[in-house]
Amino acid sequence: MHFVVGGAFQGKRKWVRERYGISDGVHMVWHDGYQEPYGLPDGIKTAKTVVFDGLEAAIRRFPDAEEWERFFCAWKQWEDEVAGRTVVWVGTDVTQGVVPTAREDRRWRDAVGICYQRLAAICCRVDRIWCGLAERLK
Repeated sequence: MHFVVGGAFQGKRKWVRERYGISDGVHMVWHDGYQEPYGLPDGIKTAKTVVFDGLEAAIRRFPDAEEWERFFCAWKQWEDEVAGRTVVWVGTDVTQGVVPTAREDRRWRDAVGICYQRLAAICCRVDRIWCGLAERLK
């Protein structure tokens, strides 16, 4: 699995599309956490690349870190079942270290931070995108 993180509007989606050749018609599934809740890998058999974009928005709807860790592991298992599969997680750095004043926003920021740490531990590769440039962290 591959985790791509960076600030808002820093080129994460474009970088993922270019890296995985999504514009070249590669069989893939793209989930947008801002538009819909994510699902489990049931029924996705032919995709080679699955991208989960807007991870921070999905976590805001359901901020249970333990449940997210199980979800990450289910997708890791799906990826490992067939050679050549890749799951890519795209998340925005929430508040970039600034502590929000509203309690709900602090809980969300904390949940995102915990989930990102757990995801980074599971992923084989982690990249930070800044100004469209990738910095490989893992």
